Amino acid sequence: MLLDLRNPADLPQPLAGLGRLDAVVHCAGVADVASVEETSYSMWSETLAVNVVAAAELTRALLPALREAVGHVVFVNAAPNLHAVPRWSAYTASKAALRELADSLRAEEARNGLRVTTIYPGGTATELLQTVRAQFGRPYRAADCIQPATLASVVLTVLDMRDDACLPEVSVLPMPRR
Repeated sequence: MLLDLRNPADLPQPLAGLGRLDAVVHCAGVADVASVEETSYSMWSETLAVNVVAAAELTRALLPALREAVGHVVFVNAAPNLHAVPRWSAYTASKAALRELADSLRAEEARNGLRVTTIYPGGTATELLQTVRAQFGRPYRAADCIQPATLASVVLTVLDMRDDACLPEVSVLPMPRR
């Protein structure tokens, strides 16, 4: 099922009807580069919708099925300690909001056994990172980044945790190259 996360109010109703769901991984994102002055209302709206509101709405719709399974919600956020990056305010604001969403959900749903993990990956070899670095005038070398399969293995490790523990946060950084 394809979902347009730019308009979270239009998410399909069948999502809410699932009887059991073991996990949901939120890893969609947009990351346009623009100064505050250059960031239009539509860019703010799309960035916040895709990076935060869609995750909140999907989670809300899926909570009954996640509770039934005593499931796990994983939020793939931004690089660890990303704050106040000039020309990236919409993105950094959305990722701060995503962190707060995850922390609130974790506190609210602990009594239901729901596990919530935020993963903070450093630069990951994706087309999005290549585009962002070009917009910042910075070099991009996929070999210097976390590979998508590596990040996927971190997600699987988090989801495969025994039920007596939970990793609330995980930071993943690329290995320095010689």
